[in-house]
Amino acid sequence: MSTSALKDALRNREVGLRTRLHFSVYASKVGFRLLKGYRKLMNWGTRRSRTVTGEALIERTGCPVKIDPELGYRWIEPGELPGMEALISACDGVIEEARPHLPRLEAEAPGRYRIAFDLLGDDGVHQRPELVDAMVSDELLACASDYLGGVPLLRRVAVGYSPGHEASTGTSWAGSQLFHFDGEDDRQIKVFVLLTDVEDDRDGPLTFLPAAASREAVKKLGKRPAGPVGSYMRAGPYADEAVREVVDPRDLVTMTGKRGRVLLLDTSTTLHQGSRVHHGHERTVFMGVFQRFELVHETPFNWIDPSRFDEASPQGMALTPPRRVPRNFYFPDPLEQTSATARRGNCSKPELLAPGRAPAA
Repeated sequence: MSTSALKDALRNREVGLRTRLHFSVYASKVGFRLLKGYRKLMNWGTRRSRTVTGEALIERTGCPVKIDPELGYRWIEPGELPGMEALISACDGVIEEARPHLPRLEAEAPGRYRIAFDLLGDDGVHQRPELVDAMVSDELLACASDYLGGVPLLRRVAVGYSPGHEASTGTSWAGSQLFHFDGEDDRQIKVFVLLTDVEDDRDGPLTFLPAAASREAVKKLGKRPAGPVGSYMRAGPYADEAVREVVDPRDLVTMTGKRGRVLLLDTSTTLHQGSRVHHGHERTVFMGVFQRFELVHETPFNWIDPSRFDEASPQGMALTPPRRVPRNFYFPDPLEQTSATARRGNCSKPELLAPGRAPAA
């Protein structure tokens, strides 16, 4: 157990006792492994059925898209994945609807929430099933099953808008704009689809080190700094100066390209930062997140209706989380007049639970 992490947790009175204890264990390498072992044991039956279903899907499709664990990422060019044209068209509608609200969203957002905005919310996901369909195509689910060891959960579907910042110097960057590792698990896949052309650093491209290079960088940097209590970061943020002292700039990969280009990225094994959009520029990106059923650290997730698919199918499994929450619980409509951040966790319509299915064991 990390003593410093525990002291930090106990000082933070705004975090519940259970959460503080979780983070005090989670922050250490041994504690993380213990939590992971516990999650696996408690979900043994579900993990087994997801592994079997995933293997059958991989065999049936031939798994045309694979991610090399030593790289931790894979590019997919426009036209290579089914459903992407419909996804991009739906995202265009989301952005067009949100455009008149952007000045208000930027003005009202507190602190770190000014870095990027989710323009979708649970209702937006529900109204645009083509977004979910593209994420749970056989080809993409086979890739995720191969990389994660079984049919994963699709936990997030978002249309991200990153505005330009007045200051574009290194001293102004914070949070996810600095290099870090995501900490929900030791592996996950984030699917990024460019909705606008991203040409250079002024457009704020996500920048990352491949997985093997990230491991080497951490060895040179020394012990990973523990992320803040309650944060999704297990390690980081690292100062730019520290990272660039030990990294060959030629090893850094930037998410640049034309509209429609897709990046599959394991943000748990790749050191990364993003959303450094300069003044006068903006960036819009679709994001979907695949994580294991038994992930170590749960972060907020979308309400997604699984009832359109057979419960035992890979698609049904990918949309059925361990526990249900009301629609709009974590991600209410961001375009309502009151702040979506302030409304998190408050659902006025408890009947909007994910329909029909009991939580998986």
